[in-house]
Amino acid sequence: MGYNFLILSLLFLMPGTLIYFLRKDLRSVIHVMAICALPFAFTERFFYPSYWEPVFLFNLIDIIGFGIEDIIFVVGLSAFTSTVYAFCTGLTYCANEALNLKRSLVKILLTLLSSFVMAGYLLHLNVPMIYGSFVIMVFITTIIILLRRDLLIPGLTGCFLSGIIYSGLCLCLAVIFPDVFKITWHTERFLNIFIMGIPLEEMLYAFASGSVGTVFYPFVMGLYFRPVSGHQKKAI
Repeated sequence: MGYNFLILSLLFLMPGTLIYFLRKDLRSVIHVMAICALPFAFTERFFYPSYWEPVFLFNLIDIIGFGIEDIIFVVGLSAFTSTVYAFCTGLTYCANEALNLKRSLVKILLTLLSSFVMAGYLLHLNVPMIYGSFVIMVFITTIIILLRRDLLIPGLTGCFLSGIIYSGLCLCLAVIFPDVFKITWHTERFLNIFIMGIPLEEMLYAFASGSVGTVFYPFVMGLYFRPVSGHQKKAI
């Protein structure tokens, strides 16, 4: 299977990189989301080797508990899940009031802390983290939408768009490494259901990450979606 996780991670960098170069107004979103996503790169031990056993560069998974691939993967995933809705709909972010960085930082820290507290509790209940991560992302998304009803449609649309992109990238991996999902993923320990050859668990993770990725940034930063102005279009 070669360095299958590295290839997957590099594939996941591509959509966000494209958006980064085409939409200058979304670059700050990608910067912030990449930083917020980094802590989740350290959670690989919750998935390896119970859920899957990919090959890691320098065998870092056995040395420090995560790999370079994890960092690339979470950065790439956060980049396109947080921006694909705005990119595909021609929208951008705007503020109804002055940005309060202190309040935004508090929201970010509380959301991340809540995620890890829930993860710890679900692990205590022996819930496989691939399902636990889905529960956490759906829960966080639901809370955000209850507090910001205007983010319902963006959240659902981002969920769909990100799920399509995520699935497409997984299919690309399957072309490069035939039967990778049957060999590297331990699907027999879980539902063992495939959609287009992709494990159902990956599909659930894809759509959940798309929804939370779309609503997280505007929620913590106190921003709203608005059409890109003519001036901004020239700058893109």
